[in-house]
Order: sequence, then C-alpha cells, then structure tokens
Amino acid sequence: MQIISHRGSNVSNYKPNTKQALLTALSLDFIAGIEFDIRITKDKKIVIIHDPIINLVSDGSGIVKKMKYKKMLKYNFGTKENPSKICTLEELLDNIKSNKKILIELKEESDDFVNFVDIVYRIIKNYNLNIYITSFNYELIQYFSTKYHNCGLIIGYGINTKRLYNHFNFNILTYKYRKIYNKKETFLWTINEKKNDLENYNIITDQPYLFKD
Repeated sequence: MQIISHRGSNVSNYKPNTKQALLTALSLDFIAGIEFDIRITKDKKIVIIHDPIINLVSDGSGIVKKMKYKKMLKYNFGTKENPSKICTLEELLDNIKSNKKILIELKEESDDFVNFVDIVYRIIKNYNLNIYITSFNYELIQYFSTKYHNCGLIIGYGINTKRLYNHFNFNILTYKYRKIYNKKETFLWTINEKKNDLENYNIITDQPYLFKD
C-alpha cells in the first residue's frame, strides 16, 4: 500500500491545497505522493484550488475562471496563524525535488477545456517529475492523453462508471470498484478509515497518519 496525501491534508498546520501543505506532505518518508487540484484563471494562469469559487477557501470572493491571478494574490488562502497566497502550478513544481507521485486533477466542468489542457501540458513537460494527470472529465482526459502518456480517469459515485475498462494508463476508483480486474496502476479515493484489503493499492487519503503503520 502506498499513501497519497489528498491536497496535503492533516500533515501540518497549513490548509489543504496550499504550497506549504503539499510540500510538507512530500517531505514525509511514509507518504508516496500527493494529489491536488488545478484550475485556470481569466489571464490563463494555472492555480492550485479545488473549488470553482474562492469564497470557501480564502478571505476573498470570486469565480476563479473570471478572476485575474494578480487579484487573487490579494487574498489569504491559509489561516490567520499560517497565511498562504494562492499557488501556481509552476511555483509548486519548481519546489519539488523528489520522484514521488504527483497526481494533478484538472478541474473543468464545461467542454471548454482545450486551452486549459494545452497550457498545463506546456508547463509539465518542462519538469522531470513523476507526474500523473487525471480528471472526472472524460473528454478532457482523452484529449490530454494525445499529448501525454500518464493520464487516468476518476471513476465513482455515478461518474464514469460505464468506463471502468478504458485505455488510460491508470484509474482512480472509489472503494466500491476496487476489485475491477486490470493490469494498470490503481488508486483508491478518498480512503479515510482503515480497511482490510488495501495492500495492493495506492490510497488517496485525508488522514495519512492513520495508515502510517
């Protein structure tokens, strides 16, 4: 079993999806990698954030795709005790010095994803890192796979369940679908309690210390 830290949660005093939380997770020996989310801003910057709006994760408000990166920098995406600026994809990747697994989930709910994919690909191809690209959006990940080999689909909770058997390099599955047989690498998400049959999987978790032993 390999432990993948979901957004750098619960490994430090920093909020999930901040640069400090993600780098702290990577620094821990028992963690095999990290998973985080990215979106595109109005001025085509790629930023690390899960929600389509910044209201719940910062002291500001606004829709990510309609905001410029410079404006987003005005807000605190951390806590009062541990403030954090929103982090770009390049800023994080520039600070990663290991070959641990880096799972990047592209967040795009619409069909307007081509420019997003092209920009992300131009960024990641400059790094000699162990990068995995994933999304719920089947058409998006299909397009990305024409550029980059290490792509996988997220499956579960009624999404992409008819695509359990696909041509992508890996799958990210909910626990329910863990026994689907194939020879590709498999990640299970989001596993936050101990179970008896996780030995052969990569598990994406908000509670990495729970699985340390």
